[in-house]
Amino acid sequence: MISIERAIDPQTKERFCCVFNTETCLPIEPIQRYLNYCRKRQLAANTVNTYACRLVDFWHWLEYKSLNWQDVSLNELADFLNWYLLGGDIEVISEEVRKAVSKRSSRTVNLAVTAIQGMYEFHVVEGRINAKKFTKLAHGSGKRGGFLRGIVKSTPDKRKRIKVKESKNFPGCLTNQQVAQLANACYTYRDRLIVMLLRETGIRRGELLGLHLVDIQDFDSRGRIRIVRRDNNPNGAKAKGTEREIPVLHNLEQIQDTFQAYLLEEYPPEAEQQKHGMLFVNLDGKYAGKPMTSARLNNLFYQLKDRTGIEAHPHLFRHTFATRMLQAGYLDQYVQQLLGHKSIATTKDIYSHVLDEMNLDAYLAKEE
Repeated sequence: MISIERAIDPQTKERFCCVFNTETCLPIEPIQRYLNYCRKRQLAANTVNTYACRLVDFWHWLEYKSLNWQDVSLNELADFLNWYLLGGDIEVISEEVRKAVSKRSSRTVNLAVTAIQGMYEFHVVEGRINAKKFTKLAHGSGKRGGFLRGIVKSTPDKRKRIKVKESKNFPGCLTNQQVAQLANACYTYRDRLIVMLLRETGIRRGELLGLHLVDIQDFDSRGRIRIVRRDNNPNGAKAKGTEREIPVLHNLEQIQDTFQAYLLEEYPPEAEQQKHGMLFVNLDGKYAGKPMTSARLNNLFYQLKDRTGIEAHPHLFRHTFATRMLQAGYLDQYVQQLLGHKSIATTKDIYSHVLDEMNLDAYLAKEE
C-alpha cells in the first residue's frame, strides 16, 4: 500500500508531501524525487500536493498491472488514461459508452497525465529513463501547416501525445447585486474587505491570504496593491504566476474606507506583537492575531452562503472580475497582466466565450 504523509522541513519549517510504501516504511523514490524537485522549482504547495495524489493513483495502477515504472510505453499510458477516466472499473470500452460512464473529468485525467509526464521528463534529465523512449511516450511532433507549408523552413514542435478532449464550460459569474449582498452580509470590516478586494482585483486565494501590510502601503495614496511571491508565509499562502502591481479601478473610495476601518478598529494588537506583517488575520479567540488560513477563508464563504443563499468562492470572484473587465472593453493583454497569467493564451482560452461575444457585438454594431 502507498500513503501520502505530511513532513516538516527542519530548516524552513515548511510542510510538504511524502509518498511512502506502508509495508517497507520507505518513500516511493521516483515519486518523491520528482516532488522534491517541484518544491525546489517553487511550485505552489497545492500543485505539488495534487501531483502527489495523481502519481499515487498512477502507482496503484502500475501495481495492479504488475508493471515496472521504467517499462511504461505509449500503449500502457493510454491504458492508464482509459482506466483512470473510468475510475478503475473498466479497461476496454467504446468511446460512446466511455463518455456515459466516466467517473473522472477530462481535466482531472489530463492533470494526471501532466504529472506523470513531468515525472518521466525529470528522470530523463537525471539519467534514469532513456531519452528516446520518453520522447515517444510523452510527445508527438507537428510541423508548420496552412499556407506557409513548403514556403518557410519549419521545425518540429513538441506536443502532448496523449490528452483527453476537455469540454469548455463557463465557470460562471456573480452579478453586481450578488456581490453587494455578500458584502452587506459580512459582520466585520475584514470580511467585507475580502469580498470587495476579490471582486475588484481578481486576485487568487493564495495571493489574497499572502498579502502583507507592506504590500498595501500605497493603497491609500495610489489605490494599488502589490502581489509578491513569498515562500515563508506562516499560513502557507503562496502567490502563483507573475509578481505584479494591481490598481483598483472601481469602487476605490469604498474599499479604502473599509480598509482603514479594518486596520483602525479591528486589527488585533496580537498581530502586531507576533510581527509577521500579514494583512488578513484572525480577529478573536485563542488564534487572534495569527494569519488567516485557507480553511478560515472557506468557512467565511460557507457562512455567507447560509446568510444569503449565494454560493460563492474566491475563484468565482476572479472569473467575475475578468469577465466584467473584458466586457467593459479592456484589452485582453491588460486583463492578462492584471490576472497574472504568464501567457496570453491562458487568458484567451479561459475567457474565449467573452471574447467571442465581444467580437460578434462589434461586428453587428458595424453592420448596423
